Amino acid sequence: MDATRAGVGSDPLAHVNVSRLRSDLRAVQALGTTSGAMRACTVSADIRQAYGTALRARDEAAAYLHGNRDWTTEDLAEVICGHRADERRVRLIAEWSTAPQHLYDAGHELLHRQQLANELRDLLSEARATAVRHLREAELVLPVDPLAQVLKATDMVRFTSYHLDVVAANRNLYAANLVVHHEWELDEIAELADAEPDAIESAFEAARTNPPSDADSRSVRELAAIAAAIAARRRHWESARQEAVAECLAAGVDPELVAAHSGG
Repeated sequence: MDATRAGVGSDPLAHVNVSRLRSDLRAVQALGTTSGAMRACTVSADIRQAYGTALRARDEAAAYLHGNRDWTTEDLAEVICGHRADERRVRLIAEWSTAPQHLYDAGHELLHRQQLANELRDLLSEARATAVRHLREAELVLPVDPLAQVLKATDMVRFTSYHLDVVAANRNLYAANLVVHHEWELDEIAELADAEPDAIESAFEAARTNPPSDADSRSVRELAAIAAAIAARRRHWESARQEAVAECLAAGVDPELVAAHSGG
């Protein structure tokens, strides 16, 4: 389902193309583990951005119905959560969001935007699972020359370190959102995130400025799995670098040249 719909002006979802995102994911899945590992993370980020757009649009429709059409938070919860009991979460969403001045056929729009968000959320889980699988199964492809191996391994350590920092920061932010907006216990979410409580606590200030709909325990679990998989890849590349450095030194390669290639 593409978000673009004829006859809907100022559609906040006009640029969300689920078919393209799904095709991008299928292409990454077809690459295999070696070529597709980090590209799966990139596709996951693209899907997450589209999912966030759908959530914001959904939240605006909910705020409009609550403020202008007298929908109760229980009514909204039935559409958003599938049952009327989760009223508190929906009330936070409706009160946090800024409603548009007018929204044509708002009830239908809420349903459409929720359906789109659900579709993107499932695609996001699939993309993240693909990233984890590719990362776990990817081979370490090294050049033959030991000095070139040092350089390649050093570049990959830096590359994986960067991606690990990004994934961990997002994981911590989503975990902090659950604490500051939804009253989760810090120790509980830290265990779920496989992170230190201090790391999550440091994201509290940023989480307070994020919409409460970004609170997503499934994302915390998925990002924790990706972080663990990237960390494992980094350890493999670090080990490969150490072995290549040792081989170079044993072969009499200039230690200063080796150090320059290894970032030392």
